[in-house]
Amino acid sequence: MIVIGAGIVGSMIARELSRFKGRFALLEKEPATGFGVSKGNVSMLHSPLMFPSGPLRRRLAYKAAERYRKLARDLDVVFREVDEIFVVFDQAQLERLEAARAGAEKDGLSAGHEMIGPEKLKELEPHVSPKAIGALYGQGVGGIYAPEWTFALTENAVQNGLNLHLNASVIEIRKTGELDFLVTTPERSYQTRFIVNAAGLFVDEVARMVGDEDIRLLLTKGTMAILDKSASHLCRNMVYGTVGKDHSQLITPTAHGNLLIGLGTFTTPEDKADTSVTREALKEVVQMARGLVPAVSEKDVITAFAGIRSDNTKAAAPGDFFIGHSEHAPGVIHAAIGSPGLTAAPAIAEHIVKMLGDAGLLLEEKKDFQEKRCGWARFETSSQEERQALIAANSRYGHMVCRCEKVTEAEIQEALARGADTMDAVKHLTRAGMGRCQGGFCGIGVLNHLAQHKGQPPSRITKKGEGSYQVIESRRGRPGKSEEALGRLEKGRP
Repeated sequence: MIVIGAGIVGSMIARELSRFKGRFALLEKEPATGFGVSKGNVSMLHSPLMFPSGPLRRRLAYKAAERYRKLARDLDVVFREVDEIFVVFDQAQLERLEAARAGAEKDGLSAGHEMIGPEKLKELEPHVSPKAIGALYGQGVGGIYAPEWTFALTENAVQNGLNLHLNASVIEIRKTGELDFLVTTPERSYQTRFIVNAAGLFVDEVARMVGDEDIRLLLTKGTMAILDKSASHLCRNMVYGTVGKDHSQLITPTAHGNLLIGLGTFTTPEDKADTSVTREALKEVVQMARGLVPAVSEKDVITAFAGIRSDNTKAAAPGDFFIGHSEHAPGVIHAAIGSPGLTAAPAIAEHIVKMLGDAGLLLEEKKDFQEKRCGWARFETSSQEERQALIAANSRYGHMVCRCEKVTEAEIQEALARGADTMDAVKHLTRAGMGRCQGGFCGIGVLNHLAQHKGQPPSRITKKGEGSYQVIESRRGRPGKSEEALGRLEKGRP
């Protein structure tokens, strides 16, 4: 059985399948998991209040924090719990939020939200705009870092027998028998009886490979920015201003302690790969954040990025997730997921595995399933005593590579040993290069470790896969400037 796509949804499905006996494979076109749509979102859980339409997505998003809390313990990854606050600036907005709260309660999807006045709001969020007249407040949501989670999910699945294939873009799916398919990638082909199409932005293209032409995606693009940790005191919870189909106003702590602001006015990209950030979009995002928390400043922005999400427009499930069997290829399940796919991912995985069982996949649980996955010690979040113990056990914990995020050589080496083989993969697993300098100082150090680990010259090390080389060779065969700098670093000279 094959799962296509190793974003947060595909990785959750793969891990859930690894509980059972059988041969399972996960195919991902990128050089690492979580490098697609999962990387370009706010990575925060949302309550069903955010989605007044779509019964399936509302049901699967319900009580997501409970599932994530358990998974975080099992997989040894970060899950940061925060509360959810929808700030009210006028009477009309108050009435809409109260209606959403009452509707969720009527549908049995209440998360215990309540309307609060400006005094309570000020207590919860001291820096919020004085123009706010109240808020809708709910407890029990949280945030993750999606690439870190997809890595942990797939690593645990591999522990349990899953075959993970990276750089494996599906180029053809061909029916070879009444119940069999041949899935072809540039490197090899796979024979399978069942396929789960969790290809994110490309779920429509994979669907067409099996003859399903009616899966259409509505793409929307939003811009986000990350603030330096020096501004983290400005917001304690996930705070929304306006939320609509055309724009969203948000400021929230990330799983690792920065503040994220976004998403501005949504646009419709013509190209699925267009994650560029314009100056105008960034300016708008900062202005919208200042409407919530006036103390937010553009000078606190250390990086900005854009994400693209895909909403299903299939007639069978308008305004909702479409998770269903192929109309032309029995054995294929399409997962056309939009927002809040990350929130609902654990429940989506359970839902799809049940569908596979109902379709004939034998689901016999393993007696030796390894539920726990062990991560590695993080220097930044360790106490002074813990740091001393780490250094005593492994001297590489005493060699700092990324000073902004306090990432040590030991952590870099651990990520490399577990499969990180690009600059971005190391960054997403360790946070080296994600601080104030954005890799300006630690980048060469990470490059050096990668080159040594892979036994390749620095000129062959990539940022995020083939073609994204980080060092330029001179045409005369002599090292370029980046290589000269690397050489000085290796010799201990600035």
